[in-house]
Amino acid sequence: MKDRIYKSVVLVSFLILLLVQLRLTYNSYVLRDRDYSLKEKTLINDEYGRSISEDKVYRGGGKIIDSILSSNMPALKQAYLSNRKEFVKLSERVSNTLLKDLQKESTMDSVFRSIVKRNGLDSNLQYLLTFQQIEINFDTKIGNITIFDNHSYTGFKANQITPYGVIIDGTLADPSLQNRVTNLSVSGKLVYDYRITFNLFVDPPGRTMKVAYQMLPTFSLVALCIIIIVGINYYTYISWMRQKKETDVKSDFLNSIKHEFNTPITTILVASKSLHEEEVLNDRMRVNALINIVERQARRLHSHINQMLEISEINNNINLEETDLNYAVLTLVNDYKIKVQAPDSLTFDPHGSEILIMMDPFVFTTMLQNILDNSFKHNHSDVKMTVLFITAHNGGYILHIKDNGKGIEETVKEKIFDKFFRAGKDNTVSGLGLGLYYVKQCLDIHGWDISIRTEPEKGTEFLVHIPAGQTIDITNH
Repeated sequence: MKDRIYKSVVLVSFLILLLVQLRLTYNSYVLRDRDYSLKEKTLINDEYGRSISEDKVYRGGGKIIDSILSSNMPALKQAYLSNRKEFVKLSERVSNTLLKDLQKESTMDSVFRSIVKRNGLDSNLQYLLTFQQIEINFDTKIGNITIFDNHSYTGFKANQITPYGVIIDGTLADPSLQNRVTNLSVSGKLVYDYRITFNLFVDPPGRTMKVAYQMLPTFSLVALCIIIIVGINYYTYISWMRQKKETDVKSDFLNSIKHEFNTPITTILVASKSLHEEEVLNDRMRVNALINIVERQARRLHSHINQMLEISEINNNINLEETDLNYAVLTLVNDYKIKVQAPDSLTFDPHGSEILIMMDPFVFTTMLQNILDNSFKHNHSDVKMTVLFITAHNGGYILHIKDNGKGIEETVKEKIFDKFFRAGKDNTVSGLGLGLYYVKQCLDIHGWDISIRTEPEKGTEFLVHIPAGQTIDITNH
């Protein structure tokens, strides 16, 4: 439960930190993009104003606007005063006609290129000219009346409309306040007054990439920061898990030591105390019985101590010898059968041919004995059966140790070879959790491997894999 809470807290903290970092980076990019401006903006604005000083929008634009509006002003006034719906329809027709004529007759391209050439500007600069608003005024009491703005229906395609009005001319794809050079509202006087508003945008191509490139050091630092944070969190989590595991292992080991050592020590103390009693000393049979108890418990303590010493000394004094695998297993099985009481059984089916391998006989025997101890000690069947046999596999061999016990749960199968690990907390089964750890250590120093086939309540099968490179060819021997 604590592990899950820890993971959740770490994950949520990391996600919050990541979102904050990304948000700050995005805000920095927005600010940099907003502050990015064309150095020549003022120059272009002044040059554009001078180029159309006696005109509107572009050279010849004023004539188009005057001709269309002057012919429609009386009708617009009449419709506005008498029929507002008709006024709206007439405004749309007049606006569409005006905008289409401005697009068709545009000379803005030549105006802009002459500005660029005359002032030695970057020839890659792009522009966009948009028409934003038309207002008319035929009565000072009524005031200005808008017949076209950004919200008016025009019938133009979506790619011809921007938030700053309808496109008249130009190829700049992304008009914005950052690249707007001019926002002009100019007035004219015909039969009645009118006022038009238009915009000029100028920018070099790829401005977004240029801003991103300027932000590259910031992006790199943010990425590095995130990587470091991930690394620190991962390292902290791994260290915490390792410490937690070590703490659990130590706790389990101390509990096992307490149980496994306390019982024989207590028994020895009680037996020793009894030997001081005159009544016991005068009864030789009782003395012999107490001495046997002390001896058995002392052997038990000696066995536990030796097991721990074997773990610490396993990598020292390894003596590999050429040994027949069949003989080594058969010898141990015959010796071990003495401890197996009927109706329990231990059987070995030798391989059909001699198998010569390099092994340390003592280490191998102790390793196999630990597996057998495990197969009988944790087997609660009415009739305990363990079978050993050898099969050939990919030029090597596999030693099978199969029992009919309770099996091993999948959740603990990968942990049973850990030091001091005990799958169950049943104190009626003696042990320090070192047996299978010792088995794994023995296999590692031989260069062998082990796998497990198990099914709850149906038994467990240990498979000791001896690779082909460690067998000795008998024909050339």
